[in-house]
Amino acid sequence: MNTTTASTLPAAAAQKIPWRKSKKLDQWICYWSVPFFYNLFGIVFVPLSWMMPPRSPSSPLPDVVAFMQSHNLLLACAILTLAYGLAPVSNAVYLTQMKRMSVNPAFRVTLMIGSIAGAIVGMLFPLFCFGLGAFRSGYEPAVLQMLYDFGYLAFIGSLGCFCAMWMAFGLAILLDHNNILPKWLGYYTVWQFVTELVAAPVWIDKSGAFGWNGLMTFWLAMLIYVPWQFIVYVCIYKAIRDQPEDELDNAVARKPGRAPAGAGA
Repeated sequence: MNTTTASTLPAAAAQKIPWRKSKKLDQWICYWSVPFFYNLFGIVFVPLSWMMPPRSPSSPLPDVVAFMQSHNLLLACAILTLAYGLAPVSNAVYLTQMKRMSVNPAFRVTLMIGSIAGAIVGMLFPLFCFGLGAFRSGYEPAVLQMLYDFGYLAFIGSLGCFCAMWMAFGLAILLDHNNILPKWLGYYTVWQFVTELVAAPVWIDKSGAFGWNGLMTFWLAMLIYVPWQFIVYVCIYKAIRDQPEDELDNAVARKPGRAPAGAGA
């Protein structure tokens, strides 16, 4: 047997390992739950409820009332309530790879806490505002208008937490010496963060390019964010695939009869 043939045997043997016995199975389960969540999220917000693309801040009051009393909103909110639990899984995929980076844990903690705050403001608040408006008929039009404003401003205008978390993610990629994710993704992430800053005027302008449905505050953000979301998960996929098994937390099996560290303390 020559050296070349011998060197290829471990790789060939590794490829024959059943996927159910892979030490990365837990990571892959988390990873593949993410596109399921985002597809469900898109269905709820677009064809089911038509909450997105966002309706105009200056919509006539009768149109606002008709939208807020739609039965589809209740169905959308019921589905989103069930799907909401998958949001932390998507963030865990980021955090697992950030743990491998040669950067201070503060970056990882910033992303984690920012994602928690962002999910509350950017997902739960709109969910309850739109769902509450449709839950019971007979609300005064002024109350429905307030819930309409509250829901959209929370969804489009919740900036600070997302600014912090994506800046931490982008900087972590750029400062990482282990090259877990490509450097160009760090620069792209910084540009994605800039779109959050552009959305700040939604609290001031009720129409035009800087309204919550405007060219700058919504459509520019979508133009940058949607491709970024696809690209980042392709990069995460490659990072999981290429991660050495000896880096995995579950890589070291405990020897029979040996107590785990800290037992009896």
